[in-house]
Amino acid sequence: MLKTLLVYLWAPFANLLWYTHTVVMGSLSLLLWPFDRTGALQFWCARWWCRLIAWSIFARIRVHGVERVRAGQPYVYMANHSSLIDTPALFAYLPYPFRIMAKRELFFVPFMGWHLWTAGHFPIDRRDRRKTVRSLRRVIDGVRGGKSLAVFPEGTRTRDGRLQEFKPGPFKIALRAGVPIVPVTIRGTFRLLPSTTLAPRPGRIEVILGEPIETRDYDETRLPELIERTKEVIRRTLAGTSPTGA
Repeated sequence: MLKTLLVYLWAPFANLLWYTHTVVMGSLSLLLWPFDRTGALQFWCARWWCRLIAWSIFARIRVHGVERVRAGQPYVYMANHSSLIDTPALFAYLPYPFRIMAKRELFFVPFMGWHLWTAGHFPIDRRDRRKTVRSLRRVIDGVRGGKSLAVFPEGTRTRDGRLQEFKPGPFKIALRAGVPIVPVTIRGTFRLLPSTTLAPRPGRIEVILGEPIETRDYDETRLPELIERTKEVIRRTLAGTSPTGA
């Protein structure tokens, strides 16, 4: 009872700190942008931005399996999606820079959106099908050109903690770009901050990288098999068994 009371008492301060970190680190990112158009300095800003967010809600994040990926190789990281904390957990502790896709409107949000634009993330224009296809082509070209991508193939946060169906779009991007998929399992975020509340609880989060899955072994006729293989790795790891791409 006392712990629950403390959680709700701290929640307004945690949310205020979340916005404060966004303003401060978003501003720093914009100041650094003219000096490094590769995005490396801005990724550093995003990493520390998200670590500050994690610390402000007393989330203890550990990452496992970083030895499974290597610098200079683009990947499509595919993670389960349980909470608003998932994105900060990825930015804070995945070992190498990556980009995300987000709806175009988010890129106009002060500080966060400005960071997304200047850091080279991918806006998805959903105003009509032709614009969406053009946006996705830019994502594929970016990944093919060496930018890793992190996505949530479920599309939205789970409302009950269970793994949802995976959408085929991110898998098509990986196939057409010809890069490996890395299954990423995030454990603990649903308990800390489910979609039904804005009051984060303290606790432990694990980010677990599975073995990369080579997309060259697949084509679009085998897309369901690739989706199921990736999902099964995450499902087993959520259940506590060893992460592997086999």
